[in-house]
Amino acid sequence: MSNVDRALRSIGKSNFVEYFEDYKELADSKEKITGNDKMPLAKKLLEKNPNATKLSGQMIRISAALGIFRNGWEEAALKEVMESKHPSITKEIKAKAASLINKRVKI
Repeated sequence: MSNVDRALRSIGKSNFVEYFEDYKELADSKEKITGNDKMPLAKKLLEKNPNATKLSGQMIRISAALGIFRNGWEEAALKEVMESKHPSITKEIKAKAASLINKRVKI
């Protein structure tokens, strides 16, 4: 299992794509990100995801996503989502992942 795959398992592939901009914004916000910096996004993720039950779980998700951005693995992660055969990864999620890749290439 690759580091990208491990991080995506912690985040959730759909979640990574759906909240890609939120994760990226936080990752780009400063060099050292504290728990207090993560808290607004953690609360948003907990509120928006009916399957989420704990704030601590959202903090783990955020930390894994930050690892993807810090290591420059965003494109690899998005490609992995696009190649996924899992039934929970919808055509819409794959299309959004492709769109995010296209935006990154143009930047």
